[in-house]
Amino acid sequence: ELNALNMAMWNQITQHFTTLHQNQDLRCIIIRGADGQFAAGADVQEFATVRNTLADGMRYHNQTIAASLKAICECQHPVVAAIEGVCVGGGLEIAISCDIRVASRNARFGIPINKLGFPLAPKEMQSLLSLVGRAIASEILLEGRLFTADEAYAKGLLTRVTENAQVFTEAHATARRIAAGAPLVARA
Repeated sequence: ELNALNMAMWNQITQHFTTLHQNQDLRCIIIRGADGQFAAGADVQEFATVRNTLADGMRYHNQTIAASLKAICECQHPVVAAIEGVCVGGGLEIAISCDIRVASRNARFGIPINKLGFPLAPKEMQSLLSLVGRAIASEILLEGRLFTADEAYAKGLLTRVTENAQVFTEAHATARRIAAGAPLVARA
């Protein structure tokens, strides 16, 4: 529900972005969630099977999630996140791995990890720190609350906020502007 991310989904993200990275015909990629939700973070029902020990949890974060986020970050093509609905936990990590983030006004953001009993993995935290700095990252992680798109924009998490019905129109317009430019410059 709400596009909770399970191990299979993380692996699919890695595979898709590895394939997209190699496609020289692309100029820009738009990533979005299904059914009006970007992604709600971890599928907590899966914790008992894939994160039931410290070693399993570390492997899950340091290999599975890290590989997906790296594939997005290191994709040679610019990546635009079109965000609506929930963009929480791993969903927010996916979004901040993108080059540009466009969100609908109804989107909600946060990393409520303080309720899960384990910290954000260091590699995952680095992207958040690089984007918003220590003070904002500390607030997001320590409070664990959800916040609006306008607040996410003010914190530096978003590139722009649109009216709800315009998020995909704006994401596509952004991609068209990128695609109209020189691809080697955009990739560099």
